[in-house]
Amino acid sequence: MDIAVSDNTRKQDLIQEITLAFDGVARGNGVTLHEATVIDSYGTPAERAKARATDTEKRWQDVPARDIHEIDAALSFLDAEGLNYYIPAYLIWYLQNIDNTAAHRSNTFESIPFHLTYQMEGSRLDRFERFTREQGRAIAHFLIFVAERREASEMQDFLAEAEYSGMTPEEVDPYVRDYYFERSAVMRKALAQYWGQFL
Repeated sequence: MDIAVSDNTRKQDLIQEITLAFDGVARGNGVTLHEATVIDSYGTPAERAKARATDTEKRWQDVPARDIHEIDAALSFLDAEGLNYYIPAYLIWYLQNIDNTAAHRSNTFESIPFHLTYQMEGSRLDRFERFTREQGRAIAHFLIFVAERREASEMQDFLAEAEYSGMTPEEVDPYVRDYYFERSAVMRKALAQYWGQFL
């Protein structure tokens, strides 16, 4: 099967899985996206309330793509209820735009895996407490997908560099077997430490 076709099929399957797992999740009293940006800037309660009022959508499916594209650091300042509401919108935006070269100017591409994998112990895990098993499984599948894509890209770059430097296949083989995938290592560790329990 063509790799690009297979990759696209996996993306669509993941989008469907995330959509079903988070269907009906409400924001409730959770921190909103623009409110989180004010928290990040040490804003006043009045400024938080004003920012919160700008987030008028009623469903996570209706969070504006432009907001996701532009607001990445705010993920650090969402509480558990807010994260549970916004994360499916962010995951689906990532999957829909990962092959869109123009969208790659957005820091959101690095921010999403980062916020799901850093500080995987103690109080930081409290932010994940609202995820159901189905939601945790969808996030784990997302991280596996991103890790595998990064590993494939990293290996492709390594093999191209090896070929350019004149290494023979026999010389390359030992390096391939022991290759350390730096760009996906944190995700693999987080899967082993936490998200793997949902698989």
